[in-house]
Amino acid sequence: MSDSLPTRVRRGLSTLRSLVDPEQVGYLIFYVTNRCNFRCAHCFYHAEIAKGRKPDELRLDEIERIARGLGPLVQLSLTGGEPFVREDFAAVTRTWLEHCAPRFVTIPTNAWFSDRIEAYLEDVLPAFPSTAFRVVFSIDGIGADHDTFRSAPGSWERLCGTYARVDALRRRATNLVLDANAAYTARNEHTILSTLEALDRDFSFDNLSVTYIRGNPRDPDLRTSSRDAYLRVVEFLKARSRRREKRFLSPLWRAVDDVTYEHLTRVVFEDEFVSPCVAGRKLVIVGETGDVHPCEILGVSAGNVRDHDYSVPAVLASAAHRRIVETIRETRCKCSFECAIAANAVWSPESYPRVARLALSELRATASTSVTERKT
Repeated sequence: MSDSLPTRVRRGLSTLRSLVDPEQVGYLIFYVTNRCNFRCAHCFYHAEIAKGRKPDELRLDEIERIARGLGPLVQLSLTGGEPFVREDFAAVTRTWLEHCAPRFVTIPTNAWFSDRIEAYLEDVLPAFPSTAFRVVFSIDGIGADHDTFRSAPGSWERLCGTYARVDALRRRATNLVLDANAAYTARNEHTILSTLEALDRDFSFDNLSVTYIRGNPRDPDLRTSSRDAYLRVVEFLKARSRRREKRFLSPLWRAVDDVTYEHLTRVVFEDEFVSPCVAGRKLVIVGETGDVHPCEILGVSAGNVRDHDYSVPAVLASAAHRRIVETIRETRCKCSFECAIAANAVWSPESYPRVARLALSELRATASTSVTERKT
């Protein structure tokens, strides 16, 4: 299945609007559910997960009403909880894509539900060929260490099985990117580099990344302040060979990742304000029950879409939300929330020169890798 030229043009114009229109949300994080089959000690959402399924979790018809009124997106992240716990996840995804036409969709997963993940990708990948799907396996250690970090015996074996099935799909689908992400905590800060090296050596993930522990984890002792260990990890991620992926503008997004790591280091370890935060404007979060948040860290909501005729723009236009955004700006709010830092790199002009230089470097590295692969 392929898109016609008029369809591609319309999608391109929608993406452009999402990027440049200051009134249009560009990056939406949607919590599919609060449910999860794991109980990770570093999880900042543990209190909500512990509640189990919420009786007021958004229904599919409600999600459709929200999506219809939101407008085009550049980036849609579908998270939780564990997204694949929700049995109608494919239908949820289709609803967002049919109405908001995001260029990129990111789905973090613990990779436990092999059958569901494979069936989901076989459903959505051919249905939306112009959308780049990025599936991110959460991996904090190798073998038994992963099971321990994730508080889930057998999770490493299950993940490896899921990897084999998704990797086979990726070889056929041009719009699937398969990544791995490790949470950086006090428990694994001295082993995470060897974990990433093993993932780079033994698997074929398109990209590797780390997420700095944030919020209020279930185990507060997992907060870490080892700057040197973190910098060694970042240097490895920036230096590792980039595999060829077909995601639209991939060198640019890798450059954004690199800038995100640089800015996080300055914020976390040097307590430096780097750039104004676009959270609550270009980046918005909708929770599993409809609450609208500017970010995952502040813990404040401007209102619930159910009280605003299922309209995210109506919530964003409210006096309550404007006060939150003003407070973020006036207090020069900063934190370790990578999604917000990445959004700042995309929508803050102060970051553009650095992003452009790194994107050019990534482009050259990708071209060099491509030439080497053809020769071998």
